[in-house]
Amino acid sequence: MSNKIYLKITASLLIVALILTGCGKAEEEKSEQYIPKVSTAIVESGFSRELSVTGEVQAAKSYNATSELRANVASIFVENGDSVSLGQTLVRLSSDSIASSLSTAQAARVNAQSTFAQTQLSVQQSIESAKIALETAETNLENTLAQNEASRRQAEETLSAVKLSLDLSTASAQTSLDKYISSAYPTAQSAITNCDEIVGVSDLYKYANDTYERFLGVTNHATKSEAEQAITNALTALNNSVNDYASALSLLQSAELAVSKTLVMLNNSTASPDFTQATLTSNISTINTSLATVRSAIASLKSAKAALDSAEQKTDSNTSQSLVSAQAVYDATIAQIETNEDSARRAVESAKAALATAEKSAELSRIGAKSSLDSAIGGLSQAAINQDKLVIRAPFAGKIADLKVKVGDEVNVGSPLVSVEDSSMLKLVAYLSSEEVKKLHVGDEVKIASRSKGNITSIAPSADPVTKKYKVEILHKNPHLHPGEFVKLRFQIGKKDSIDNKIFLPITAINVLPHGSFVWGIEDFKKAESYESSHDVLPIDPVGFELDSLKIVDAKRVVKKSVEIGDLEGEFVEIVSGLQMGDEVVVDGGRIIEESEEGLEVEVVGS
Repeated sequence: MSNKIYLKITASLLIVALILTGCGKAEEEKSEQYIPKVSTAIVESGFSRELSVTGEVQAAKSYNATSELRANVASIFVENGDSVSLGQTLVRLSSDSIASSLSTAQAARVNAQSTFAQTQLSVQQSIESAKIALETAETNLENTLAQNEASRRQAEETLSAVKLSLDLSTASAQTSLDKYISSAYPTAQSAITNCDEIVGVSDLYKYANDTYERFLGVTNHATKSEAEQAITNALTALNNSVNDYASALSLLQSAELAVSKTLVMLNNSTASPDFTQATLTSNISTINTSLATVRSAIASLKSAKAALDSAEQKTDSNTSQSLVSAQAVYDATIAQIETNEDSARRAVESAKAALATAEKSAELSRIGAKSSLDSAIGGLSQAAINQDKLVIRAPFAGKIADLKVKVGDEVNVGSPLVSVEDSSMLKLVAYLSSEEVKKLHVGDEVKIASRSKGNITSIAPSADPVTKKYKVEILHKNPHLHPGEFVKLRFQIGKKDSIDNKIFLPITAINVLPHGSFVWGIEDFKKAESYESSHDVLPIDPVGFELDSLKIVDAKRVVKKSVEIGDLEGEFVEIVSGLQMGDEVVVDGGRIIEESEEGLEVEVVGS
């Protein structure tokens, strides 16, 4: 038998069977049977649902101008509903106190500018004076060097002449040495006293320098303590001195060290109103002179001792006492020359330090005057800012939404003045729970009303303290929506995931009974149905014949499927067992069907 003939016979038998069963029954039940309408869903893995909420339509740009100052409304340039452009003046306020502050700030700036100019002139003069002092010191150094060169030549000539003279006697050499030993004590005492008067070490001068002591050695504090120690040691040597060569030499050397340390300390000191530069320069000059005197005394003492030793020993026939004495004079002269040169060089260094101090002081004065000027400029700027706050301008192009004041009104800080909105771009705002927000992300698509779509543009990072819900915003352009309206928003919660084997269904799909839970599954079947035209041909007629008043159609009926439920997820429940992927189940409308009505025909109106 061919496949074609087999199919025709099978179809014919099916038609007859339907006629004898379904169609016959249909003839018996002349009245039309009610068919429930249901919505269904295809079972898939993962959890996905649509969340529908009501959102408020707001203008994406809105500006509520408030007063930042206490003032009066002087002028109003707009009315409710007016279109305004960016920067357009809306309201002007007036305030006598702000106007007065601006005038005061302007005057303060003029005064500060004048003071700054005067300071500039004054400090420049101070620097010029210090430069002149430095030039003078440098000229003095040049003169000293020239004079010392002449003295050096004269000393050399004298020494050469003495070499031609006779040797001096031992008595003469001893007398010369005794003279230098005797002069060592007053020389050392004078030098040490000069240092003591400045530094204030002994009980006699301890409080003599209270007004300027803090400026001594201020750039290097160690130099002051070293000077004090050296002076203390020199005073001790002065008290313990005896009239012999060794004691005199030790005393002069102690005095030399004290004077040297004092000079170093003075060169690390700073002038002040209580310790003028003139005083500091005078002290440095005094100590330089003392140092030269002490060093000359040491040189003379050593030369006299050498002359005496030479005269006494007579070891060299070509060396006479007069030559030794001349050598001592020469050495003393050279020592004095070196001291003078050193003093002149130190004077130059002191003048350089004074110039540096003047420049630093000038810079501080400039900074102070500039700071005052900047402060005055800042005060004027703030006054101008406050003055500008009296003019309320549109921050963007839009329309006046609410004018809240009238001319003559007194306003305080925070008082509302005018509202501006730009509704060319809308902001749709909805509030969702924390569980719902966790499943959403910025950029997710949102269905708006019945046809429009948009995307989430922002999700609040924290919940509202009162409602405990999170603010979600969608920027959207729609000429049919207006600020203040409400619109239906539908969010897609979750995504389908084939890797996740869990199944979730809406709670409305679950039928809970004392002995268990079930859902209504959907099953396809065929039924015979009457029709009006006798010329219609049944779609499954395999042999080409017609059956009057009947046709075979596809239909759906419910099938009970027992399920085991698991966790709840909002309005959805997990199906642990009882369903397979791809099953079609009723999700809405199934609860009106009794458990005993399994096999009942239904009409699927949504999925």
